[in-house]
Amino acid sequence: MNTIPLRAGSANAHQRFGVQLGENLIDFEIDFISYLDSPAWTMNLLRDGSRIVSGAMLEPGSDIIQSYRTGIGQMVFAGKDVTLDNLGIDNFLVWIPPLVET
Repeated sequence: MNTIPLRAGSANAHQRFGVQLGENLIDFEIDFISYLDSPAWTMNLLRDGSRIVSGAMLEPGSDIIQSYRTGIGQMVFAGKDVTLDNLGIDNFLVWIPPLVET
């Protein structure tokens, strides 16, 4: 289990970084969405330059990539609802590796 580094604030409204998750190097694109009724952050994931997740909303209490069937495990977002200034402070994103079948 790894906690993915997320940064709050307007200077970090468009974040780009890579994280090694098990055998996969995953590129993250995290963007603040200001045109919705409520503040929101979205996430894209890329593996080897190919997009495997597009526009997943960072909503607390769920595996936000479950419907994508990426094979990389789970991404669970937990904590308070997001704002521009509380991302990674009052909430966090955790990667849980896939189960290994024996």
